[in-house]
Amino acid sequence: MTEEKLLMEKSFYETFLVDNDGAPHPIEVLGQAFVEEQQNEPYDLTFIRFAQGEVYFHSKDYEAAIFKWESILNELEPWAKKNIADSYYELGMLSSAEDVYTSIQTESTILTMEVSLQLFSLYIERNKIKSAYRIIEKALSIDPDYPNVAVLARTFYEEQEDWKKAVELAVQESIRTGDPSWFMVLREYGDQGHTRAFAPNYFYDLLIAAYEKDRKQFKELVSSLWTSYRSHSAGHIEWMLTVNRIFEYVEVLPNESWQDILSQFQEAYMGFLEGDYLVKDLEGFMPSMLTNWLKVSRDQQPLFPAAAVLAWGDVFSYSIEQVVTEEAEMVLLEGDSYQARFEDIILFLNKIIHWSARNDSPVGYKTQWIAEQLMDLSEHHLLIAGSTSSGKSSFVQSVLGESVGEAEDSTIIYSYHDQQVEVNEIHDQGIHKVESIADFEELMQREAFVEYKIPSEFLKGNGSAIIDVQTGQRDLDDLTAFYPVADGLLFVLNADAPFNSEDRQILRKITEIGQPLNVHFLLNKMDKVSHSDHTEEIIESTRNKAREWFPDAEVLPYSSLEAVHLQRNDVEAFINEQYRFKGSTLKSERGAKLFYLVRKTLRDLYSKRKNRENDLKETIANNEDILSRLNGFENYLGDMQSEKVSIIKDSFHKKKEAMKKEISEQIPAILSGCSELISEESDFRQIHTELNDAMNTRIQEYIQGDLMPRYVTSLEDWLGFSKQELQDSQVYLNEMSETFNALFGKDKVVLQCDFQVIDDWRRDVSRMGTRAQIDKENILLRFKPAQFLLKSAGKLLGVLPQNKSLLHNQYKRYLENEDYQDITASVIDKFFLQFDLFEKSLQQDVHSFFAEPFKQLEVTIKDTETNIRVDEEALKKMKANPEQYFDPITLFEVQLLQHEYMVKASFKASRHYS
Repeated sequence: MTEEKLLMEKSFYETFLVDNDGAPHPIEVLGQAFVEEQQNEPYDLTFIRFAQGEVYFHSKDYEAAIFKWESILNELEPWAKKNIADSYYELGMLSSAEDVYTSIQTESTILTMEVSLQLFSLYIERNKIKSAYRIIEKALSIDPDYPNVAVLARTFYEEQEDWKKAVELAVQESIRTGDPSWFMVLREYGDQGHTRAFAPNYFYDLLIAAYEKDRKQFKELVSSLWTSYRSHSAGHIEWMLTVNRIFEYVEVLPNESWQDILSQFQEAYMGFLEGDYLVKDLEGFMPSMLTNWLKVSRDQQPLFPAAAVLAWGDVFSYSIEQVVTEEAEMVLLEGDSYQARFEDIILFLNKIIHWSARNDSPVGYKTQWIAEQLMDLSEHHLLIAGSTSSGKSSFVQSVLGESVGEAEDSTIIYSYHDQQVEVNEIHDQGIHKVESIADFEELMQREAFVEYKIPSEFLKGNGSAIIDVQTGQRDLDDLTAFYPVADGLLFVLNADAPFNSEDRQILRKITEIGQPLNVHFLLNKMDKVSHSDHTEEIIESTRNKAREWFPDAEVLPYSSLEAVHLQRNDVEAFINEQYRFKGSTLKSERGAKLFYLVRKTLRDLYSKRKNRENDLKETIANNEDILSRLNGFENYLGDMQSEKVSIIKDSFHKKKEAMKKEISEQIPAILSGCSELISEESDFRQIHTELNDAMNTRIQEYIQGDLMPRYVTSLEDWLGFSKQELQDSQVYLNEMSETFNALFGKDKVVLQCDFQVIDDWRRDVSRMGTRAQIDKENILLRFKPAQFLLKSAGKLLGVLPQNKSLLHNQYKRYLENEDYQDITASVIDKFFLQFDLFEKSLQQDVHSFFAEPFKQLEVTIKDTETNIRVDEEALKKMKANPEQYFDPITLFEVQLLQHEYMVKASFKASRHYS
């Protein structure tokens, strides 16, 4: 045993012992050695004292041990200090132990490591975690191979839940030692998600080391790390870059199992295509990923990655090396049978539907309905098409024995129902059940698809549904929409004019769809040519022309005048002969149609976004034009309101001023005319009072009996005039409402004025007309010099007869010559007070009349401004990030192509083996 090991284990004292069973106790041996050494000249007791300290330590006499070791000053001094610190540690004197440990200086690696490990334990016990980190990292840097140091570090990091340090340690030790146990530890960390905090390329050297050491460990470690990164978008992409680098280095051995890795590749591939990734996120690593996936899968189910390679290469040309695509093509040529399940394709379609709903471009329910029909293998779907003159719908209804009227703009789907007739409207929002004939007739006038379920023996016997598709008014949209659901197409021709321009347009559309379909022809209205000797020639000529379009087409003649029940057998025989469907073939064809439906849906989504952008631009432009018109109209309405205020007030004012002028002229004349009431017989002592009363009476009689009736009549004329002015305004506003509603395309603007103001005016005029009584005027009872002299003279001289003539003349002269302007002004002020107030309120009343149109305009302007702003934001967002919408559609297309490649491979394989 080396000396350092003896020192480390505190067994240096054993060098003084004799190896036999009868040897005395080490204390005795060392004591005897101590005595003997003292007899030497010179003598050295250091080693004996060191050994004695060890024996005391093992006997737990720590104070004695410390005493012995404190005297050691030779080369054993660092070890003696370490032992002293150990003794303090055992005594619980941790602070003293730490002081001694940290004071030790040595070049011995073993002593340094032992001191470090002791300090590490001490720091943990004293909860000095930072110091524990420092000392264990120092120990690892000095000698990571030192017994237990790496394990202690791992345990410490795990207890501290410092997974970063734990992972770093595991990576370093895995690379350094190649020990499988460290690979297993790291795999556990990966399974627990602790590796996710590291950049994936951090593990590159580790994985290469694992690959070279143990391929099984390598695969398990790759799978664990892959799983940890897959749930995090950015990290997963970085991980794929690392995977691509690693698998460029990996050599795939024959018949070697890579099952878990292949599953990881497939899950990652599907996750990238179906996740919230853009093409720019994927194009940097996907070609290499697909290349490596195909490489690993060579001996194990390569069909899926091969199809993925070709699909990606088709969508993103030249992104994958030609040698790789050639290998993928070879895999498909030699591939195993693959059957795409309807459920998988429907699930794929549903993913597209859900995505479209989240992106404000929802796929219509009609698409889902068509998919459901394709899933039902128990019923065949025969599409009936033809020009408007072919008599197509009449033929269908005659064969079915059910008349539903002409459906000019509605495609009808006839299917079998074993009880009563059931009618449903199919639209993009769902299915609406039609409850009555009236509803059905209304439905016929709309652009709707109608599902018409009837107890038809024809449909039941042939296991078919008939789709009478319209091809006229809607530019063949129905034909394109329902084409995927058709198992066969019967094209109806008018025997009198077959293959006219409309027929050719429809047939051209069918060929442009590009989806193979069993197409045959029915030559309808044969009664128009049945008298001809060339009937067979006509049928043969029609067949030849039909085969120019579809080489395998057959022609069935049909006449609407002949008995339907006689011809129905011919139709059934023709359908059964020409449209034979067997289970496996039908299922295969339906699968292809599902793919076509998915592709059409993707195209529609692409077009929908483009149309949406164009619609937004057009809507914004229209709304901006409307807004400009609304603002201009609002200004005009303000001018019109001011004009109406001016016209109505001016009319009222003129009538009022005319009356004022008349009163100004009549009142002085009435008062002057009162002089006739004075005679020489009058009692001049009371004449002023009597005249004052008489004057007021005549004023009241004039106002009430003469003026007021004429004034009320005048105001009623004014009311009629004002009402007409306001009605003219309302007529104009109604016209403008219609104009703006036409611009908006809906009833949005209602500019209705408040005609209650006319009733209020009429009530006010009536009320004012009944309040013509004015307060009595003080005409001759005021303190004016002339009146005072007359009244005084009358009281003094009125009793003498000889003075009455004089007084009579004086009073008469006074009444006739007085101007009465102040009295007239007072009468006018009192009489016209309420009319003046009424006139002042006219402006506010006219404003009230127009208040609601102004409010409606304000609301409409704000709504239009909001709509413009919202649409502009939406358009800006579309233009700023178009890839957010179009890239997922592109990635859906990659998935679709991959499915199609796999199905084609299966088809080729089945033909090869047959």
